[in-house]
Amino acid sequence: MINVTKLGAKGNGVSDDTAAIQKALNQVAQSGETLYFPKGVYMVNPTKTLIVSSNTTITGDGASSIIRAANTGFGWEMVRVSGKNISISGVSLDGNNRVNRVLAIGGGSSQVTVKEAFVANATHSTDRNSPYYVGVVCGIIVYGNSNTITISNTEVSNVISRNLTAGSLIARGIYLTITWGSTEKAAKKVTIMNCYIHHIGPADDGDGIHYEDPGLDNNKGENVGSIITGNRFSYCAKRAIKVYAQGVDIIGNSIENPYLNNNYYMGTNKGSLAPDMYSAISIYGSNNTVVSNKIFGVGSFYGAIEISAAVQVNNIVIQSNNIAMGVKSNLIGMTAIRMGSISNFKVISNTIMYGDKGIWTWQNADQGQIKDNMITLNRGVGIDLTTYIQGYYQKNIIVSGNNITGTTYKIMTSKTTNINVILN
Repeated sequence: MINVTKLGAKGNGVSDDTAAIQKALNQVAQSGETLYFPKGVYMVNPTKTLIVSSNTTITGDGASSIIRAANTGFGWEMVRVSGKNISISGVSLDGNNRVNRVLAIGGGSSQVTVKEAFVANATHSTDRNSPYYVGVVCGIIVYGNSNTITISNTEVSNVISRNLTAGSLIARGIYLTITWGSTEKAAKKVTIMNCYIHHIGPADDGDGIHYEDPGLDNNKGENVGSIITGNRFSYCAKRAIKVYAQGVDIIGNSIENPYLNNNYYMGTNKGSLAPDMYSAISIYGSNNTVVSNKIFGVGSFYGAIEISAAVQVNNIVIQSNNIAMGVKSNLIGMTAIRMGSISNFKVISNTIMYGDKGIWTWQNADQGQIKDNMITLNRGVGIDLTTYIQGYYQKNIIVSGNNITGTTYKIMTSKTTNINVILN
């Protein structure tokens, strides 16, 4: 183990440690030794990204070992990991609101582990002439062609978009995507587990975890074989989790909605009240599972679990989730499980409380099971199998064993759009 202070870094919160840290990183990449950051504040120049190469291990003393971007400029990425066999643990990476992205895992990286770390404070530059005035701001970003990436027991916080990008304010706590304009494929075998992700915003488009495969745009998406499990979310202004990819298991996460009529848009609709949260979990790809998640809070959701919209998705399992749609919310039109165009789906053994609709198939739905759910509402419809859109149908669906109480209508069906819908 090599102590970074023995190689020239001061860690006094004043000195510029950029050159010393980069020199140390280059050395341990060659030697295979571990680079240790003892307690201290290591100031780095945000315009000079720290590069972490293959076969590098970084460790520290936890929240007290801080690598912080200085106020001397503004940059794109504070730290970039590029290569294989890389581990970062026990350090705090503080973008200090001087970078768009705090930690980047470069395209083609593999066997990268980030654990017991703290990643915080990314935003936009305030200089309209800066190239960093726009762009997606991220705590951690994982680019395409990456494989076997693990992010665990890590806190990601205070990632706030300030300026319009593509017409919106876009922020991601953890963002899995591809390099813009490249032919990369989405990252595979990614595990995000036991992390705490909070204060990601604003409501325009602030997501805790956003996993996207642009290959889906051209029907070239592939199963990514990834898992999002055991994480805790709070103050994620639009969604906790959005998946525009195939083959992701979302299991055992805890998602709190602390907003209650106080979550506002800050972009083109600045000042307008947004839903308390748009959704806890949004799924826009096939072959995904949403199992045993706890969704709760004082506020409600437009759709707590939202599945697709215009583009059909297939092979979806929504099972054993516990959803409370805002015990104090007075919003109307809120749905616990809202499904768009979907085929071959199972909605089984979920517990749903409050809101206006428990389960709603509002577009095309085919080959589905809605079974053994417990739905307790103060009003509205327990299970809604109708649509307001002409030309959409609900077909080949079995509805059985559901316990529905406190609703105006337990199950709502349609003589014109339901085909082979069996109610037991």
